[in-house]
Formats: sequence, structure tokens, C-alpha cells
Amino acid sequence: MRLIDCSQHRSGGQVFGLFRAWYNKRALDPRGPWGRLTLAIAYATEARLFITDLNQSPFNVGTHVALHDFTLEQVTELNRLYGDPLHTPGELNDFMDLLGGQPFLTRRRLHEMVTKHLSFSALAPLAARDDGAFGGHLRRLSFALQQDRGLAEVVKGVLLGKRCQTAESFYRLCSAGVLAGESAESARPRCQLYATYLKRILSEDAHSA
Repeated sequence: MRLIDCSQHRSGGQVFGLFRAWYNKRALDPRGPWGRLTLAIAYATEARLFITDLNQSPFNVGTHVALHDFTLEQVTELNRLYGDPLHTPGELNDFMDLLGGQPFLTRRRLHEMVTKHLSFSALAPLAARDDGAFGGHLRRLSFALQQDRGLAEVVKGVLLGKRCQTAESFYRLCSAGVLAGESAESARPRCQLYATYLKRILSEDAHSA
């Protein structure tokens, strides 16, 4: 078994295309040498933003195990396990509005509050800043999104209250964890943190263009 960190590859799309080619060879000749190859890919959702050709994507084949966003009940239980750094139902609701139950962000924020002895009210104003608790995650998301100016414009439109332009852009942005909703017509930012950060970043890009 060999582990490959695709985040270190500048040509991430080409690497993903290679994985898909290997998968196709195994599917076409399961008794051949490729039948001995098994790929297990663990990835953050924004990796999908590097895929422009769905026929070259390794993410729409094979068996998927998805980690869904936490519900309010699950966040309440996680908060309890962390020692209740969110003290009131109001703070829990505000926490859910900010992060939308996104698993990585939820756990990271609770961990930050406990280990640094910070209150939710102290952390909330800093959440969408580049030097805040989520700065690294938000910068990676912004970088991935800006590799496709068309998708960046779609996100900017959704932030302004417009519908997603196409079903394909809606699918890609939902799969990448940027947007949520049942259809292109109901597309919305996945959480308030993303909405606040991306609105600022995409606005700055427009002014500097």
C-alpha cells in the first residue's frame, strides 16, 4: 500500500485523471493485472473543484462513504463531550448558523474554544478572517475555487441572491462543499462562514481585476 498526498501536486487534476484511468482499466479487464489494484481515496470536498471533466473524475465511480453535516442534535452532543464550551441554546443555534454543521469546522471550533479557553462570542468575530481559526481552510477553499473563474462567478451570483446558472455548476459546487440546496434554483452558501469569507474575497478579486 502506498499513500499519495495529492495536495502536494500542482497538477492535481492530472493526478485525479490518472486514478480514473487506472479504475477504468480494472473495470474493463478485472482478471488482468489491474484487477489487483484497489484505490482508497480520502479527500476534502474542495478537491472536486480541480476536476473540469467529469469523465476524468475518480469521485463519481466506485463505492462512496460520505460524511454528512452534523445536525443540531449531534452538535449538541459533541458540545457536551467537549465540556459544554457553548453554554446556552442561543450559542448552539448561532454556532450552527455560522458553520452549518460542517464536520471539520465544527470539531475544529470546539477544540479551539476548549484548548484556548475562549468563548464563542470572542471567536465569532474572527471566524472569517485570514488569521482566524479557519484561515488555512478558507484560503485553500478560495484558492481551489479561483482555479475556475466561471465557478467563482457562479458563487458570487449566489451570494448576491441569484440562482445557480447551470445544473452542472450547481452539482460541482455542492459536491465541493461550497453550496447547499436541493436544486440550482434553491442554491445557497453551505454556511454563513463561507458566505462571509467568499463574499469578501471574490469582491476584492473583482476590484483588483
